[in-house]
Amino acid sequence: MYCIDKRNHTMNPSDVFRKRNLSKVNFEYEELIGRDFSDSNMKGVNLKNRDIHNADLSCTDLSGADMSGAILFYVKMRGADLQQANLSSAKLWDADLYGADMRRADIRGADLFYADLRNADLSNANLSGVNLRHANLDGATLESTNFEEANYDLDTLDTVSKDAKNQLKRQGKIW
Repeated sequence: MYCIDKRNHTMNPSDVFRKRNLSKVNFEYEELIGRDFSDSNMKGVNLKNRDIHNADLSCTDLSGADMSGAILFYVKMRGADLQQANLSSAKLWDADLYGADMRRADIRGADLFYADLRNADLSNANLSGVNLRHANLDGATLESTNFEEANYDLDTLDTVSKDAKNQLKRQGKIW
């Protein structure tokens, strides 16, 4: 539903990874800043501690990927499959995660400052110790989500459902 591409798209150098099977690619020496990985298969890839800011990963299969410690400022991950992905300690400032499937993802200690998590599925995700200040969780599925020691503010609290609000207040801490 979130992954319909209606762009009239002209190929440019940043598009070499778009709509590709990249699940076996070693990105160790590849420049990833500002790249377009949209609609690609990146299942299980290792992007640990990489700088990927301003990249487009919309509608990309990143299930099981290791993005721990990655810099993901201003990244588009709209409708991405991040099931069981490791995003621990990642910096996701102002990231677009609208409609992302983040079930069972490890997001411990990540920085989700101003992240758009509207309609994302965070069921059984581990958000312990995350920074949720100014994050938008409107319409997000937060069933069995771990918010232990998560930082949040009143702006974030206003965007979560009643049940999740109570859980966040119980487990997290107000900024």
